[in-house]
Amino acid sequence: MPLSGPALPAFETACDLIERILAAADGLTSDQLDAAPWDDSSTIFILATHAISATEWNFVEVLAEQQVDRSRQAEFDSRAASVDDPQGLLAERWAGARAAIESALADLSDDAWDGPHYHMFMDRNLSGHELVVRALSHTAEHVGHAEMTRQWLDAR
Repeated sequence: MPLSGPALPAFETACDLIERILAAADGLTSDQLDAAPWDDSSTIFILATHAISATEWNFVEVLAEQQVDRSRQAEFDSRAASVDDPQGLLAERWAGARAAIESALADLSDDAWDGPHYHMFMDRNLSGHELVVRALSHTAEHVGHAEMTRQWLDAR
């Protein structure tokens, strides 16, 4: 079933945001993907890993109420140097998450947009619309961080 209603712009925006993070990662070596401009800053690899996982979790588990296997701590512990093909891993991870998000949104009932949906990190119930706005704004923050980190890497 093709996406329609609020699902379509939500999905398209999520895709645009994640693809901007992946564009910031494009062509970088493992060392560059694991570089951070300051102490306690997330790397582009961490930002991409986290943004993909968080977007999938918000749309699939919280909004569509379908279980997602996620370890938030593992996202922040991830290192590009620990895998053979970090670019390939990110692309594969995004392809799987994207398909899961699209499927979950296609099957979403109109009532799901009204909620309530419990968000454990905010410890409150949200409507589906509010959840999507918050999830996309969270991802947009990571886009800015990834793009600034890429500019820092390019200037080095």
